[in-house]
Amino acid sequence: MATFKVIISGEGLYALWPADSDPPEGWRATGVDGVHQEHLTHIAEVWGVHGTIV
Repeated sequence: MATFKVIISGEGLYALWPADSDPPEGWRATGVDGVHQEHLTHIAEVWGVHGTIV
């Protein structure tokens, strides 16, 4: 099963990123690693509902 990390941009946007890759420029890792669904739950908790999370 693929693992991901939660990354955050300077604007406060969250995204999932492959755990074995560095985040793109302007983004940083949050320290939360795991499987896809765990991350969606974490993002929903810390970010709230600001649009559709897929």
